[in-house]
Order: sequence, then structure tokens, then C-alpha cells
Amino acid sequence: MTAYRFRVKFAPDPTSLWRDIVVGADRTIAEFQSAINPAVGLDQTHLWFMGTDEEYWDSEVKYQCPQEYEQSSGGDPVFRTERLENAGEVTIGEMARQLDLEQYDRICYLYDYGDEWRFYAILKEVLADEPSDTEPAVVNTEGESIDQYGSSRERRF
Repeated sequence: MTAYRFRVKFAPDPTSLWRDIVVGADRTIAEFQSAINPAVGLDQTHLWFMGTDEEYWDSEVKYQCPQEYEQSSGGDPVFRTERLENAGEVTIGEMARQLDLEQYDRICYLYDYGDEWRFYAILKEVLADEPSDTEPAVVNTEGESIDQYGSSRERRF
């Protein structure tokens, strides 16, 4: 029995827009991502990945959205410097173990490779008494959601 509470912050303005999300260790990274996007005002129509710390494109490990992972798994590994994982198969608990995440460590989240909506998630708390199958849920918020296709796009630059 374990769940995690992450604080997901909008990288360009981390104090004005963030969401706390609790997710069970047995839930996939893709399920976690599916809770983030509507919570911050983004749709689900673009590619994305989660990676290590603050590195984004230079992450040593990339947990790719399932669609991209399935398309790229046949690529030439000689040119890859990062390890690719399928976010639809890797659980939050597995990711925490693989990255040796401890309280206050962070992962990065990049959504939409053209517009590059950048977020990061800080591991705020390990909830040992919560069920491992806890569905991702927003438990605390700060700031208004992004207007993905509207005038607030300029906020991220």
C-alpha cells in the first residue's frame, strides 16, 4: 500500500500555477498524465514524455506516451543516448524505484513538442497508508488553468 503526492508546477510560472495530485503506486505514468492535463487546462491531442529532474529533452530516461513509444521502439538504438520507457506500462511505483525518487525530488513533464508546455512534478509526500491502486486525483490547486489555444499562451515565454 503506497500512493504518492506530487506537486505539478508550470515551469515558466511555478508559484502562480500548480496542482497537487495523489496517485497510487500501481497506476501507470500515463494515468497520472491523464489527470495532469485537464487539471491545468491542456487537452490530450499531442505527444508528451516525463523525464528526469530538470533536463527535459536531455533526460537520461524518458517515459514516452504510449503512441510515441510504440512508433519509436523500432528506431536505431545506436543514436539514442537516453533510455526509453513506455509510460503506458511503467507504474508510478516502478518509476519512483527506477529514478530512486525521494521526498522533494522532481521529474519533468513536457507536453506538445511544438509548443513545449513545460511542467515539473515535485514528490511532496509518500503516503504509505494509501491504497496502491488509488486513482490519480487533484487534491489542491493554485492559479487558473492555461488557455491552451488562447491569449494566455504568451505566459509561457
